[in-house]
Amino acid sequence: MIDPRQVAILVEENGAVIDKTAKIETFQENPTTVQIVYTGRSQPYNYRRQRVTILDRPTPVRLDANLCVEVHGSVWTNATTVLQFGPWTRVFYRKGTTETYRTYPASDVHFVHSVAQHTGPAQILAYLRAALPPQDPLYDVYAKLKFVHADSALARYLEVRPIETSDNAVTPIFPFASNLSQNRAVEQALRQSISVIEGPPGTGKTQTILNLIANIICSDLGTVGVVSFNNAAVDNVRDKLVDEGFGYAVANLGNQDKQQKFFAAQPTRNAEVRRLVEAAAIPMPSPKQVADLGRTLRRWQEADRRLAQARQEIDAYLLEHQHFEHHLERHELPDLDRLPLLRRSPERILDYLAETAMDADETGRMRQLVRKVRSYLRYGPTGQLDADTTEVVLALQRTYYERRISALRHRIEQAEKELRRADFAGKSAEHRELSIRTLRGTLQQRYAAMSPTTYTQDSYRRSGFAAFGRDYPVILSTCHSLARSLPDGYLLDYLIIDESSQVSLLAAAPALACARTVVIVGDLRQLQPVVKEVTPNAAAAPAPAYDYLEHSIQSSFIDLYGEALTSTMLREHYRCDPAIIGFCNKTFYGGQLVPFTTSTPGSHPLRVVRTVEGNHMRQHRDRGRSNQREVDVIVQQVIPQYCSDVEPEDIGITTPYRRQVDKLADSSLIEGIANDTVHKFQGRQKEAIIMTTVLDETWRGRLGTDFVDDPHLVNVAVSRAGKRFLLVTNHSLMPTSRNIGDLIGYIQYHNPNEPLVEGSILSVFDLLYRDYSARLQPLARRLRTDLRYKSENIMLTVLRDILAEDPYTRLEVVPHVLLNSTLPDLTRLTAEQATYVRNRAELDFVIYNRITLRLVLAIEVDGFKFHEDNPAQLAKDALKNAICATYEIPLLRLPTTGSEEHRRIRERLDALLEPPAGPR
Repeated sequence: MIDPRQVAILVEENGAVIDKTAKIETFQENPTTVQIVYTGRSQPYNYRRQRVTILDRPTPVRLDANLCVEVHGSVWTNATTVLQFGPWTRVFYRKGTTETYRTYPASDVHFVHSVAQHTGPAQILAYLRAALPPQDPLYDVYAKLKFVHADSALARYLEVRPIETSDNAVTPIFPFASNLSQNRAVEQALRQSISVIEGPPGTGKTQTILNLIANIICSDLGTVGVVSFNNAAVDNVRDKLVDEGFGYAVANLGNQDKQQKFFAAQPTRNAEVRRLVEAAAIPMPSPKQVADLGRTLRRWQEADRRLAQARQEIDAYLLEHQHFEHHLERHELPDLDRLPLLRRSPERILDYLAETAMDADETGRMRQLVRKVRSYLRYGPTGQLDADTTEVVLALQRTYYERRISALRHRIEQAEKELRRADFAGKSAEHRELSIRTLRGTLQQRYAAMSPTTYTQDSYRRSGFAAFGRDYPVILSTCHSLARSLPDGYLLDYLIIDESSQVSLLAAAPALACARTVVIVGDLRQLQPVVKEVTPNAAAAPAPAYDYLEHSIQSSFIDLYGEALTSTMLREHYRCDPAIIGFCNKTFYGGQLVPFTTSTPGSHPLRVVRTVEGNHMRQHRDRGRSNQREVDVIVQQVIPQYCSDVEPEDIGITTPYRRQVDKLADSSLIEGIANDTVHKFQGRQKEAIIMTTVLDETWRGRLGTDFVDDPHLVNVAVSRAGKRFLLVTNHSLMPTSRNIGDLIGYIQYHNPNEPLVEGSILSVFDLLYRDYSARLQPLARRLRTDLRYKSENIMLTVLRDILAEDPYTRLEVVPHVLLNSTLPDLTRLTAEQATYVRNRAELDFVIYNRITLRLVLAIEVDGFKFHEDNPAQLAKDALKNAICATYEIPLLRLPTTGSEEHRRIRERLDALLEPPAGPR
């Protein structure tokens, strides 16, 4: 017998080279022929010499735990020995209890290293394996995860290798439409070996994934897998590709049922591919044509975003103006209609207010004369206008609102005209059509060059998966199933992990082992995966970023790579009423979202409905909670009164508690209405969402506040609502909560004619103060080089540094706020106090909650000469102290001769922000 470890004999038959060593007993080489005796055959075969290749003296390659062989993209974990015969490579492998081999051209065989035995990766993998009980579906997946391809995303993740940037010369296409953020996200994902796409609610996350897939196909960048923690997210991607006519490029290789359906549907799918190939050739636009139109379109997308921001801005001004007008109902304002200043720009009015505020303390005839001349030159004749009285300031502020709103309306009208003239909608449609033709034409050419193949569930991995990936460039699966759907060690070119903020490290690691490049798509501000510790005494995580109890795969990557990781936030929002997403935007997204939706005139998108006084929550033996009174309010009041114009299938009721879901399900009056926990509602949306908080003011109820008030949970609950969000809660409005409390305050602010609770402190005029501060500081630098005193400049810097810290990020500070603006009226004041307030009395700094617009703390900076060493000013300080005490305005005085201002400010803020203690 010929020893296959010593010699390789290959024979050309029908144009193909076939390895016949295993069947040969003997051979004899002649000058023109080779005579071969096959096993079991008595007669020798004679072949022409040029048809036979005989190779001996092979070069052996020893395989160990760190080295495997890869053939046609598949890693052979069962390979034992590799022999290299010149241009040919023979791979020996175990098949059952026996050893056999195959011979390939050397160019088809590669040696790959595994990082699974390296110290760091081995520790991390062992830690993750230890978290899985034998009954867990991932247990067997990890048992097989003994080889981690050195080129895989998992190897990069375990070893924290630097992120690589490629120079792919790609002309991006967007067949599924796009916007500025989505454009950038796709382009970054095509260039980076690891990238993150942050997808807040309603920002077109799935659309971005579809466009990324389209670019990978058209740029011939290989295969792309799309996975998530469950089937719903990947099914959404599949459904949209099918709806757009590209379903034939998708292999749905999830669980066994999905695979069976996929392979059973191949005849229908192959017929669709034949129709595509046999159709007339699709005219492909040139890359230059697509790129030129894309650049033009991007300029108008920027204009469209500015238009959306202007609409958002005018909505905010109109609402604040409404609150301001309520405030003015308690004041008699002077008639300033003939004043030339009122016909100036809103910015010039603010300049006047800022300049007169700084000039208020100037004394001496010469200074007063200079002030009057300067004022006349800048603002025109102001007559007997007394800018030192509150009523005049309020009248000018009212005019500022009117002029500002008018200017915004003009800007919006001009922008709308420009977009119409530019045919923005037409250009968008044209660019999408060119992109669709590019994608469809690329696929037509691809399939025309391929032979139709029908794969089976049993053979598709073995019969050349590279060809299967060419036929089906998009692979869909769950994280759990992806490794089982691919040949051992096979690497997809791209992996997209959707809803990654809900994907645990345990589920993600095997999926990362199946691809070279990874795109993380998710939103850390929504609910995170719920992972339970299996072994109470389990070993600690090898590093904090790999702690499966603390991290999703998205937060883990961000923790590992920090600023080196490219992260693109999708900013354009298309789902919720602007007022609804406005809460999430201000509270959780730092105001970065730009709503492209509009409110229905006269609508009430946000409401709070509270139950009657009393403790209505019940805690069950399994520690679950329910509240029948809130169920009754929803059924008997909220749905009939506030949702009568909404179809039942467009209404959703959500709650943090499964027991409350069960109680709602028992009510026959909510038939057809979706009802589930907030966790189960993530990824869904309804026109109207009703949230029931369940808790009451008993000590047991307050113990549940941390769970119900979780910021991720509140964000998900609110952002499920398209047109209407209704909060049903206890009579006390959950005073110990932070996020629910801010939500209630936000809703109150957006319903100025329906206040739930009358307070003694008015809402802060956020936009006015910010605009005023923006004008005050540059004007101060020009006139005097500081605000009013250098100490105030220093304090403003200190306050902004403190408010940038985590506990205080929802707070904002503004300088020089009219004391009158913070009071509902002056009826509680003495005549002396009222006169003082009317004479433009100010608070040096006001810190307020930028979500609820409620004042949190007033701060006065007291200079020694101006305050402590000045009896007249001390008297004014006493008046201000008394006024603040009367209206329960928290006031902190900081003398410039004092110390530890940082500590004092933090302590006061902590005390004010600490929820009141609940009853025990």
